[in-house]
Amino acid sequence: MHKVKQLNFEGQTIFCGIDVHKKTWRVNIRNDEFELEDYSQDASEEQLLNHLRKKYSGASYQVAYEAGFCGFSIHRFLTKSGVNCIVVNPADVPVTDKEKKRKTDKIDARKISRHLSKTELPPIYVPALEAEHVRTLVRQRGRLVQDQTRCKNRIWHLLMFSGLKLDVDKPQQYWSRKFLTTLQQLPCETEPLRMSLDIALDEYLLVRKLLSVATKQIRSLSIHPNYSAVQKLLQTIPGIGVVNAMIIMAELQDMNRFKTLDKLCSYVGIVPDTGSSGENDVIKGITQRGNHYLRPSIVESSWVIIRKDPAMLMLYKKYCSTMIPNKAIIKVARHLLSRIRHVWMNQVEYEIGIVG
Repeated sequence: MHKVKQLNFEGQTIFCGIDVHKKTWRVNIRNDEFELEDYSQDASEEQLLNHLRKKYSGASYQVAYEAGFCGFSIHRFLTKSGVNCIVVNPADVPVTDKEKKRKTDKIDARKISRHLSKTELPPIYVPALEAEHVRTLVRQRGRLVQDQTRCKNRIWHLLMFSGLKLDVDKPQQYWSRKFLTTLQQLPCETEPLRMSLDIALDEYLLVRKLLSVATKQIRSLSIHPNYSAVQKLLQTIPGIGVVNAMIIMAELQDMNRFKTLDKLCSYVGIVPDTGSSGENDVIKGITQRGNHYLRPSIVESSWVIIRKDPAMLMLYKKYCSTMIPNKAIIKVARHLLSRIRHVWMNQVEYEIGIVG
């Protein structure tokens, strides 16, 4: 019996598109010309790598999958194993009308591998492992801030819905300890209502405690040698404190990856959506695409800086002469991003009163 000779794909490139799910992956494999395989497998990087090496021995492999719930662990494993792997923004994958209306895992995997073979998929930035974990902590704090606001709103709703009245002379600002004591001692008509209010207050206090822990951890990270230099520079900008500086640094990671201010503004989402056709140019509102963790932070800092820097106030007043304040502040936010970029890249402190 003749020995079966193993195929050798040396010099060829195998393209692999993965539609990633929690328990299974849909995998589509092709070369420069043809689709070679389409199958489902368990959610395992090792299984995929072993399959590629066994069936397409000697080839170079290019793998792509869409960013999502699974993060960058697949990318890191495959890259460490010598595979060229990229992570792509789902919105950047070209899609036909038919693919939109007949969406399946098979179509999604095929779409990724096809465009990967044509080098039509721009990869997104993959942060270093430690930097990603810092960003995770910063985002977790942001979620706790939202949870705290929801808890406050639930308590106010419970008071209004149940007809519970607060003494107008009692402190109500900043949710101070005195105000919380007032709520805890508020007379309720029935025991179930008292229990409901106590549970809502306990939930708020728990979230507030967790928020305090996260904030303290972020403050300690801001003086870590890996971050302290940039942190000190960013905090010289009026309106940017420790937390906002950490948000900016954690989300942007490396300022050098933004070659121009326009690319930075596009990433943050401080640009308008446009729709042009022929002689018709339509400028829509602020784009829905952007970094939804960073953009609110930049806009929040913009409202502060116009009160502390006369040059930025002058710009704001200029824009307010032709547009409403909420639109004018977005223009100011672009100037603020320009100053953040300048301070970060040139390693210089911010100077108040500079126009331009």
